[in-house]
Amino acid sequence: MDTLHVLKVVHTELLTPQIIQMLCKPEHPIAYASGQYIMLGFDAEDLKPFSIAAAPRDDGLIECHIRNEADSEWMQKLFAVQTGDQLVMEGPKDQIKLQPAHQPIILLAGGTGFTAIKALLEALLKEKVGVPIDLYWGARSQADLYLHKEMIALTEIHANLEYTPVLSEEKEAWNGATGLVHKQVLKEHPNLQHFTLYMCGPWPMIQTAKTEFEAAGLKPLSCFH
Repeated sequence: MDTLHVLKVVHTELLTPQIIQMLCKPEHPIAYASGQYIMLGFDAEDLKPFSIAAAPRDDGLIECHIRNEADSEWMQKLFAVQTGDQLVMEGPKDQIKLQPAHQPIILLAGGTGFTAIKALLEALLKEKVGVPIDLYWGARSQADLYLHKEMIALTEIHANLEYTPVLSEEKEAWNGATGLVHKQVLKEHPNLQHFTLYMCGPWPMIQTAKTEFEAAGLKPLSCFH
C-alpha cells in the first residue's frame, strides 16, 4: 500500500454551483507530475481518485477540481470541507504522461476530465513547446465550462494554442460548436496520422473516441488517456 499523506485544506472556491476548487498543502513536500492523480478522502479505508488540476506549482500546493454528486453522502462531506480541515491522500499515481512534443498535439477533455488536461496544457506551455496545440473541451452547458474565459485568455498569449469548447446540450445563446466533442475533433482534423492526442473524461467517451480516432489514422502509440 502507498504511503498516506496528511493534507491541510488551504483554499476552497466554488467554480460553479456543482464544481469546487480545492487547494491542499501536504504535511511534507510531495513531488508530482502533470497528468497524475491522487486518492483523496477522510481516512485510509475510503479514498477516491481525483486528477491533479495543475502542473507542479511553485508553492507546492495540490489543486483539485471536484464535481458534486448529490446522491453521494461522501461527496457531500467532501464538498463541505473548510479551510483548515485535514484530509488524507495516497499517491500521486500515474494516469497520463506527457511525451516529447515532436508533432502537433490535440488535448481532448470531457466534463471535469478537463482537470488532467489543464495540468498537461500548463506543463506544455511552461516547457514552451513550439508545436501547435489544439484543446477541445466538451461540456453539457456553458456553466460547465468553468474556466472558459481563462482559456480564451491563454490563446491570446500563446500563438500556437487553439481552444474549442463544444456543448452537447445547451444550444441557446451559444454560437460555438455543439454535439459530441470527439466529433468536432474529427470534423477539424479528419486525418489524425501525424498527431499526438491526450484525452481525459468519461470512460464511454474515451472508448468511442479512441475507436473513431484510430479509424482516422491516429496511431495507438500516439494516443494517451
